Amino acid sequence: MIKILASKSSQALDHLRNRLDSEMADYDLFISKNRESCAQFLNGAIGCSSLIMIGPVGDSGTLFADAFGLAMFYDKFAERNVKEYCKLSNMQLPPQHTMDKLCIAPESFIHYAASFGYQCACYGEYKKTHVYMIPDDAKECAIVFDNYISKDLFRDKTGVTSLTYKIFGLNGATVNERLSKLNKFVSRKCETNNLDTKIVLRFPPKTANSVVAETTDKMKELFGDFIYAAADQSLAKTVVDLLNGLGKTLSTAESVTGGMIASSIVDIAGASSVLYEGAVTYSVSAKCARLGINPHFVDEYGVVSQQVAQEMAVGLRKNGTDIAVSVTGFAGPTATDGLPVGLCYIGIATDKGVSVYRNVFSGGRNAIRAQAANMALYLVYKTLTK
Repeated sequence: MIKILASKSSQALDHLRNRLDSEMADYDLFISKNRESCAQFLNGAIGCSSLIMIGPVGDSGTLFADAFGLAMFYDKFAERNVKEYCKLSNMQLPPQHTMDKLCIAPESFIHYAASFGYQCACYGEYKKTHVYMIPDDAKECAIVFDNYISKDLFRDKTGVTSLTYKIFGLNGATVNERLSKLNKFVSRKCETNNLDTKIVLRFPPKTANSVVAETTDKMKELFGDFIYAAADQSLAKTVVDLLNGLGKTLSTAESVTGGMIASSIVDIAGASSVLYEGAVTYSVSAKCARLGINPHFVDEYGVVSQQVAQEMAVGLRKNGTDIAVSVTGFAGPTATDGLPVGLCYIGIATDKGVSVYRNVFSGGRNAIRAQAANMALYLVYKTLTK
């Protein structure tokens, strides 16, 4: 039995319940802001396999410590996480009384590094019950569940814990070189296809959760922004989930990829609410007629150019979508007009402007097209998560 304590209904709580329901897990939920009733629930939760508390982590930690007479300590790791986030986000550091709430934890508990914001999740064991304290943030809840809770609650029958990561933009040799820096006792399996990589890490039976957490932090250090999912899911699903969560729509204007981007989106359940339209403007005349590009503009810069990719994305977005992605490129098989085989320009247009990215992909014709489609999805993902 899993016990869940929350101060209120929230998207984070909904996400947690959906994930537990998908695993057919047995859980008991209690929602209350009354400290006395919460303390009674906590006492009844000890002895269960796991206790999950959702809300401000400092408040959860204080509530738990008061219920069981535990001391609290100030965690310098959490403090560094807050300072680093504020530095990267150009935010002012919170006052000390706020830092005290963000960085305290019950004795023997540890903070996990935060992925969204600066409020770190917290973990500890008390009388053999695994206790997780999660910020009231749906994205952070998803990361903590995938990286820690699911590995604890749903280990395989041999007791082996595994972690799965999806990363994009690195070739297989680079991925394996970086993975070599992990502890040797962690076995790893790596598959790279058209710059999209799936990594599965497996730990020996009964590996401590703190060791798994250290490995997770090391993976973030090694791969950083190349990680787009901490679960076995595709780029397309990641993009569809983000678009749905943000209430935004996407349109595609494709040339060299011939509809591959739109097709990968349509493969995912929920695509109907996020895909506004997909246009395969393969010929110059189609680019001009469908996207409003001046033919003299194409003559001046060339159909495979930064300028044309930009105009494709801008022209498409005028039809009423939140994000427009365009692709124009040259897949070969032989070079022509001085253009290298694999040259592709990808445009991303939003209400904040348009950006164009130059890429030169390698491999055969269809490999180049697949890499271009994947890169376009990844750039949409990066735009949505800025």
